[in-house]
Amino acid sequence: MANLQVVIVTPEKAVLDEKADFIVLPMVDGELGVLPLHAPLIGRLGTGELRITVGTKVQKWNVSGGFAQVRSNVVTVLTSRATVGAVVTGSPAPH
Repeated sequence: MANLQVVIVTPEKAVLDEKADFIVLPMVDGELGVLPLHAPLIGRLGTGELRITVGTKVQKWNVSGGFAQVRSNVVTVLTSRATVGAVVTGSPAPH
């Protein structure tokens, strides 16, 4: 499926630019799930785990604050630091 594009940018470089089915962002006031055709928004990221789902694979990133923009099926994350965490493969979780 993979109808979203996710881009993670730090001050040093763009660390990720990939397709995704579902994205969970750690916002300052809780987690935000993003599916294709999500309404446009800009919000403040908190510190925590960003999860990117493609099929049955979930890729986890640790981010340290910043901003997220959702627009036209593109999720752009601007953060001071992003480090890759675990990659988990298994049954897809219900959205």
